[in-house]
Amino acid sequence: METRTICCKLSTMQPSYEALQETSFAFSEACNFVLKTAIEAKTYNAIKLHQICYAKVRDLFGLSANLSIRAIRRVVACMTKLKGKRKCPKVFKPKSIDYDARIFSYREQEETVSLTTTKGRIRIPLTLKGQNPTSATVINKSSVWYIHVVVEFESTRCEGNGVMGIDFGITNIVTTSTGSKIEGKSRQEFKAKKARVRASLQSRGKKGPRKVLKKISGNERRRIKHENHVISKQLVEEAKRHNCGVIRMELLKDIRSKTKTWNKHRNCMMAGWSFYQLQKFVSYKASAASIAIEYVNPAYTTQTCHRCLKLGSRDGECFNCLTCGEQHADVNASHMIALGGAACKPARISSLG
Repeated sequence: METRTICCKLSTMQPSYEALQETSFAFSEACNFVLKTAIEAKTYNAIKLHQICYAKVRDLFGLSANLSIRAIRRVVACMTKLKGKRKCPKVFKPKSIDYDARIFSYREQEETVSLTTTKGRIRIPLTLKGQNPTSATVINKSSVWYIHVVVEFESTRCEGNGVMGIDFGITNIVTTSTGSKIEGKSRQEFKAKKARVRASLQSRGKKGPRKVLKKISGNERRRIKHENHVISKQLVEEAKRHNCGVIRMELLKDIRSKTKTWNKHRNCMMAGWSFYQLQKFVSYKASAASIAIEYVNPAYTTQTCHRCLKLGSRDGECFNCLTCGEQHADVNASHMIALGGAACKPARISSLG
């Protein structure tokens, strides 16, 4: 069973908008109250915080039973996630509300979504054909309400017997074993330009530049996310076109810490490398197309020849094998990933599909 989060815009009239606005403020205040209590009690255990805070949250903020529980759970989740990174989460803002199956329901025949608020149940028009959402998060972005619903669907193994390896990089965003390559030059130029603009505005420290910074905030992130969506769709379509039932990628966990150097420019490029987001987009799109996803150990994939399985040498985009001659380094790496990793240090493949 696979899960996917779908983002939908809510058509909120004035009463519904006010109800969601009021509920979001009450929910954020409840989260801040639970956070303060958790810090004083020195615990982020969900059961202990429930015993301490539940009754007080209901009395102080007028939330329903399940909204109070969701507020406590959100604080616990944030504290658990940030354990070891910093002492506690920052202040919760009235930007979103968590819903579970008891306080959120989708009525397909009526094409409405029913949500519990501080002003009772409200129904908002929403079209979501053929889906049965299990949970949701309602989010406010620039005075517009969106709902992120989590749906479940069955996935079956693709009939294709081929394997497509994908090598991720910065110079070349992706290189596949089936022959495709997407260069990253335009992306790096765009990111460098945005970095220069931000640096110029930040150096002035006046009210006008701060307004411009706020206005352009998130522009780079949104463009890169859109590009990654487009690229991931292309990769899945290519796998289907070549009758590939498996897509293999490198498990690049902790790659930034392993490749950190004294070169400021290189560290900056590595810090802005969005390989994880792209891999996740490929993963869920492939699952929807019944294509399995496998991750391989990245060790020596760029240093091993995929033809003779012997170690060679890499210089930039050129890979040289004493037996097989020169070839493109990223193309060679993609073929090695498709084979399951480097032969000199066999990779353990863990299926996530």
